[in-house]
Amino acid sequence: MMVTKRKDNLILGTGGHAKVVLAALASRGESAQGWVDPRPELVGTRIAGVEIIGTDSILEKLSVKTTLLYSGVGAARDTRRRAELFERCRKIGFCFPALIAASAEVSSSASLGAGCQILTRAVVHPDAVIGNDAVVNTAAVIEHDCRIGAHAFIGPGAVLCGGAELGDGAFVGAGAIILPGIRIGRNALVAAGMTLRRDLADGRKVVR
Repeated sequence: MMVTKRKDNLILGTGGHAKVVLAALASRGESAQGWVDPRPELVGTRIAGVEIIGTDSILEKLSVKTTLLYSGVGAARDTRRRAELFERCRKIGFCFPALIAASAEVSSSASLGAGCQILTRAVVHPDAVIGNDAVVNTAAVIEHDCRIGAHAFIGPGAVLCGGAELGDGAFVGAGAIILPGIRIGRNALVAAGMTLRRDLADGRKVVR
């Protein structure tokens, strides 16, 4: 009988979003074996009982065969740091599993990319496509046939109606509503609480 070595779960970052990721893992009966944080002064300290094992430089020394990574890097209106770290780690060879909180609902016909995160009470409906490293945050709703690009970040309580499309790196703030069939370009931003009724070009912003 072959014995498979258990893999360690590491979370990149230690901020608020990282804590949400830790909670999502716990909801599935899993744990994290360490945090990775860019600040050297924090190495060796603990958050929620989990040790910060090193800065980003430690990633070059870890085994890609025995380590699973989860991005805890948030996106305060800017997804670039998150995207850069994800792509760097993928080039090294690390695996980012999709993370689905136990209370989330995901249709069996939805497609989930590597490292995407479907968090507490979020809903992903039939034939939706969630790209690599994309985040569907707390209680957000992704309706049928939506397309969510890589590294996109959807804030808590946001709603994407049927057939809406979100480009790579786009950001949708908390409570925003994207009407059916609307297309949002790469790295575009829709601020919290907004209702978007028209397409939004690459890099454009809709704010109050």
